[in-house]
Amino acid sequence: MSKMYTGSGRVFQEVSSLPMDEEGLQDMKRRVKIQPHFLGEPLVVVAEAEDFPGICSPGDETMIAIDSIGRTAAVTIAIGTADIDQQTSTLQLAANLSHLSTEEIGRIARNFIDRPANEQLRRLWADMDVEMSDDSVEIASLLAAAFERDAEDFVSLINSSQRIIIAAEGFSSRLVGVIEWLNQHGVNAIGLRYRKFIVGGQDVFFAEQVVPKTDPAEDSPSTERNASTEAVEPWCIKGRVYHAERLNPRLAAVMDDILRITKDTTFSVNWNNKYYFWIRGPRRNLRIRTYSRDKLEIGFYNAAPAAVAEFLEPYDLSGLKVISIGGYSDSPFIVIGPDMRLDDRWQAMLTDWLSGANPGKTRISSRRHEP
Repeated sequence: MSKMYTGSGRVFQEVSSLPMDEEGLQDMKRRVKIQPHFLGEPLVVVAEAEDFPGICSPGDETMIAIDSIGRTAAVTIAIGTADIDQQTSTLQLAANLSHLSTEEIGRIARNFIDRPANEQLRRLWADMDVEMSDDSVEIASLLAAAFERDAEDFVSLINSSQRIIIAAEGFSSRLVGVIEWLNQHGVNAIGLRYRKFIVGGQDVFFAEQVVPKTDPAEDSPSTERNASTEAVEPWCIKGRVYHAERLNPRLAAVMDDILRITKDTTFSVNWNNKYYFWIRGPRRNLRIRTYSRDKLEIGFYNAAPAAVAEFLEPYDLSGLKVISIGGYSDSPFIVIGPDMRLDDRWQAMLTDWLSGANPGKTRISSRRHEP
């Protein structure tokens, strides 16, 4: 047991950490349905284990959610230490999701909110003016209302890819290995460790990602001055989610593709700026600017515009122009839109830049000062 200060009167209040029990698990599940931000990012829950009787067993604490860029996620909450044997249905469910159409998800969501246990969620959706018929929910309308975007932004994105989110009090080494393997093979899977606290007689839940491991240095400011002045800013706290929320959902998916295809060459990712983030490679850095909702600007740090143009030539990326942006004299940029598809040429170009490879034999000017 520990204690902490609460209120302006500096009164001690006891904070107790307790193991999860079945009653607490059901309470946590109800909260996640109404406020899925508990899981660390914007989500909308649209189904649960009862909607997939051929895959999930009675009593499975599994839900289906959709994130802010239209990806479906199989979400499981477990008591104690989660192991791979307990998560087989979660993996199967994530695979099954890939075969569902938007219309099928809409019908499943309608059945989900029609259950008496989900009456509060049904009223919430009605208050949000979500379009629903007697037998279906208009998923694009639901996402537009939940994430404050235009419905048409989501039409081509819904269920374009699938994710796995497992929340537990701990993780076995076998399950950690499986989650890491899935990520290495292109499946977005994370493990969240949660804790239940009693604060002033009320239950409080806290969750943090522990699998794959995140480097706190990647998400925190690099100087003592920044640590004291910027650490509370939303872009420092939310990282990738902050920038994804700023963008057109299709463009947020492109941003995620950039992070994915450069992963093997990335030394670190720094989120401690409001309008851009850094991808740092072994030899060079990229500044990814998210200032505009409908375009991503990729900056090649520490290079002259002519040198960047020459660097790009061997990759045959037609239509790209190297531009300068006021206030960023150290980074020539290229601009990509929400319909851009990043193929092998893009992966080769971005990873070559980060690793210092130079197929065009370009001379990139070097400076002593890193950002």
